[in-house]
Amino acid sequence: MGKVLWQILALLWKVARLVLWRWLKPRLARFMMLTAALVGVILLVVAVLGRL
Repeated sequence: MGKVLWQILALLWKVARLVLWRWLKPRLARFMMLTAALVGVILLVVAVLGRL
């Protein structure tokens, strides 16, 4: 019984992961770009302030 349940759960996980990945990828890419830009700006500010 447990083995069948695990197989069903594994299948559901694969489907859910695929759907989430398809749906989240564009949003995640935009979020990563914004985060990278924000980190770059913060590092730049810290570098400039560090020189003063």
